[in-house]
Amino acid sequence: MDWPIKRVKMTMIENRNSEAGSLLEGAIGVIGRAETLFFEARKSQPDTVREIYGQMNLPAPATRQRYYNWNCTGMNYVRVESSIAIPGREVTTLFIKNREGIWDVRPKHAVEVSTIFKRDELLGTFPFLRLYAIPRYPYELHVDSAYGSIDQIVVKGRLKTKPIHCSEDIANEASYAIDRKSMRLRSLNEKTFGGRSLNLNFERLSTNETMDGKLFDLPDTPRVVVSSLKEYLDLRQRESLNSF
Repeated sequence: MDWPIKRVKMTMIENRNSEAGSLLEGAIGVIGRAETLFFEARKSQPDTVREIYGQMNLPAPATRQRYYNWNCTGMNYVRVESSIAIPGREVTTLFIKNREGIWDVRPKHAVEVSTIFKRDELLGTFPFLRLYAIPRYPYELHVDSAYGSIDQIVVKGRLKTKPIHCSEDIANEASYAIDRKSMRLRSLNEKTFGGRSLNLNFERLSTNETMDGKLFDLPDTPRVVVSSLKEYLDLRQRESLNSF
């Protein structure tokens, strides 16, 4: 839920009258019309990372993610908590989007990152960005019966060529598992034209539940605004070295 959507029209999908288009429209509507959204999900590693672990005969660790989203008085607030267990330690990250910007909340300070990253580069903060883009472009959609079940149905989409006027890194291939009864997403798998990927398996997804606005407040630590990616990476590296 990256911005409010009152009604989604699948007018630019080539097979917009198909079952696949209707199902995807329903799933987008569940998310887009919600005032609040929360999910817990398991995020799989990209193919390149899984290959590295495979070469070491090790399973690739999955990231556990908790996502909070609140549309309030025209403002979209987001909190993303992620954790991943690696040998010897657990690495956690926290991103918050509020009226003041998009923040990487570190142990000793909060770093404003919207100046160096576009929203299509922040996959965790904007997990539904590529899903919302599908109605605007001529994706070829179909229902994949091979992966469906009595409880869920799988819709797959493909866009052969990225439109010239599109400036964001949208998906060229995508797969969405949708609950047959609630129309809520069960999983999301996307590969973008820019080589990024996002794979989420939702263990819980709820909408319109009461949400504490304090979730989106920054801690009482110094705030840093960086001017370049290099400055941001240097800051993170110094912090990592000081943590040992």
